[in-house]
Amino acid sequence: MTTRRLCACLLACAWGAASMAALAQGRTVPVRMIDGLPVVSVTLGTVTADFLLDTGAAMAITVPKPFITPSAGVTEQADTIRTTDAGGVVHEVHRLRAESVALGAAALGALDGLVHYRWGLKIGEGAAPAITQQGTIGLHAFDKQAVLFELGQGRLTVFAASERPEFDASWSSTPFAYDKRGAVVHFTANGKAAELVLDSAATTSLMKKGAPVLTGANDVCLGQKPDVPACGPTRFSQSVIGNAAPATASFVVVAMGPLPFDGLLGIDFFKAHAIYLDFVSHEMRFKRIP
Repeated sequence: MTTRRLCACLLACAWGAASMAALAQGRTVPVRMIDGLPVVSVTLGTVTADFLLDTGAAMAITVPKPFITPSAGVTEQADTIRTTDAGGVVHEVHRLRAESVALGAAALGALDGLVHYRWGLKIGEGAAPAITQQGTIGLHAFDKQAVLFELGQGRLTVFAASERPEFDASWSSTPFAYDKRGAVVHFTANGKAAELVLDSAATTSLMKKGAPVLTGANDVCLGQKPDVPACGPTRFSQSVIGNAAPATASFVVVAMGPLPFDGLLGIDFFKAHAIYLDFVSHEMRFKRIP
């Protein structure tokens, strides 16, 4: 082997090792789909159970009553808070503390949360998916870290503060707001703006009746009775999320409660994209996956 070929080989090997090191960052957690929604295996103390991965939940965790036990390390507290779901329903629920929470290899430590309650916006006939009553892991569980959601590929990756992946030009980048509404992105269509919450537990992407972007052919509620709960689907041929390139986007237009956002990017968006949220810089990166 010549010196030039040896150098080339060493450079290639070094590049490959660096790439593998970058890929090895973070702790990858398997995600399964049950009833069309993302589910992760959660360990509470010595107890392991399936919980819904709900990015629309601003709290860290909700735990069903059967898991509030000494062996799970979960303690219900006396005080309560009021919270409003996407249907506008107000719930008064007890706080709790889970002393040791892990998603597979990703240790999340102690989390403050709520006793699980029946939440959500019901659309159409039939009962809500059973998994929605099994407890939830929300964004607040990760909000001092960064998370890469690849739900279409059955995984998410949690990054510590010192770990950050590298992204090529195929990824779009945009800021997101993170507050009591959850993770909120700016959406524009028809020359109007809307604010959408990233909600992996929404069975489809939803737009609120009366949202500013619902003009012209996209206003599928036009001509329908005001009390119709769901007007039907609408498709934007030229819409923009944050600073990304224009793309098509589909929603179901529904009546929602008096909430401070215009809609939800649901599980259909999560399955079609890889989505990275950095809670330190409030940067979102995303790209469509094949």
